[in-house]
Amino acid sequence: MLRKLVVFCLLAALVIGAIGYYQQRDIPSDQAPPLAGRSLDGGVLDLQQMAPQGPVLIYFWATWCPYCRVVSPAVADLAREHQVIAVAMQSGSDEELGQYLKDQELQFPTINDPTGALSASWGVRVTPTIVIVGSDGRVAWVTSGTTSKVGLQLRLQMTE
Repeated sequence: MLRKLVVFCLLAALVIGAIGYYQQRDIPSDQAPPLAGRSLDGGVLDLQQMAPQGPVLIYFWATWCPYCRVVSPAVADLAREHQVIAVAMQSGSDEELGQYLKDQELQFPTINDPTGALSASWGVRVTPTIVIVGSDGRVAWVTSGTTSKVGLQLRLQMTE
């Protein structure tokens, strides 16, 4: 019985790992591509200017994504102490997106990506996807799906 359980767990881990690899296959794994845009508050978010100051957490998400509802509060908490660029994929107009953020009490610097073109240029296929870029401009971590605030904090600290 124990042997079957171990085999099942190993197979499950293999399948989950393969799915994650497949979903992230087009995301850059070395030098981060350019990422710049106007945030909803009217400012400019530019990865190339932010990265030299320390790690940047890039959060690709969507208002219609159920997993993002779990991850977004953790990202909002981290945005108080860390550099964050959120990219909202196909989530409506600036006004609709701003209202969503207000209703959900989420505060993180957000670029609206209404067509998904910006996200696609990064190879993002699923939401949420989180990319952490180090001060050298290189991709240090990539994760898709649900994750915890503690897990993200550890990744940010290991990137510093």
